Order: sequence, then structure tokens, then C-alpha cells
Amino acid sequence: MYLLHAILIPTNKKSSTDSQGKKTIVKYSIQDSQNSFMMIAPTAVEIEEMLKRKYNVGDTIQPCIIIVGTVCVPLEILVYFDGIKYKVFSPIKALDICFKIFHVFNIEYPIESVNVWLFVQKFFYNIVNKYDKSCPLVNQIFNEIKL
Repeated sequence: MYLLHAILIPTNKKSSTDSQGKKTIVKYSIQDSQNSFMMIAPTAVEIEEMLKRKYNVGDTIQPCIIIVGTVCVPLEILVYFDGIKYKVFSPIKALDICFKIFHVFNIEYPIESVNVWLFVQKFFYNIVNKYDKSCPLVNQIFNEIKL
């Protein structure tokens, strides 16, 4: 799932206005997409620091998967939601819980990783919503895998 971000390159852009009224457009990178989907750090202390930095900047922290250790060798797997960390014992279970939190609480996917979440929604859960703005690449990959 972590490498899926490289295939489903974020195409979304965010426009904002600075204090002087100048409009800026931010294009998200693969790393931005991965970070909004899954937070990874070698220790729990570093995870706490990452969360603090996000809060201090004013970023909203949407439900996400937290890995203590590395992607290949996780020491601890958590699902973060609303200031609470839920411990799980499988990356698949973490993905499942995180996805269900988005849908139970009607939360929009993070703009940085919306393509990956839409792919998960369509491929694993067979949920097709005509209001979702999935990129053509998501549909193309889904159709190729489906065959």
C-alpha cells in the first residue's frame, strides 16, 4: 500500500492565499501522499513529535496509520483518530479500521492521498460512488487489475 502512492501520483492541488493576499498553488508530492496515509518513525517518541508539529502548524490530522519501526519491520502498528491511538496487530487490519473510520464518521479523505483511498474504496470494498472525484488513473488501474 505504501508503494501505491508512487503509481497513483497525487494530481490534486491546493490553492491558498497568504497574508499579503497573494494566491499560491501547492502541488502534492508522492512523499506528501505517503505521509498523509501513513506516519512512520523508528520510535514512539518521534511519532509524538511528528503529531505535535502537525498540531502546532495548525494542520488537521485525519485518520491515519502509524507505524513504529519501518514499513518492512513494524514494531508497533496503530490507527490514529481524534487524538487516540488504537493498537492493531496487522497492517491490513489497520488499513481496514482507518478506511471504516472515514466512512462511519463521513470524513473526507486527505487531499494528498485521495487517489490511494479511492483506489482502496473501489478495489477492496467495491464501493463506487458517483460523487467521488477519482482521477482517470485510478479507474484505469482498477480496470486493468480487474481483468
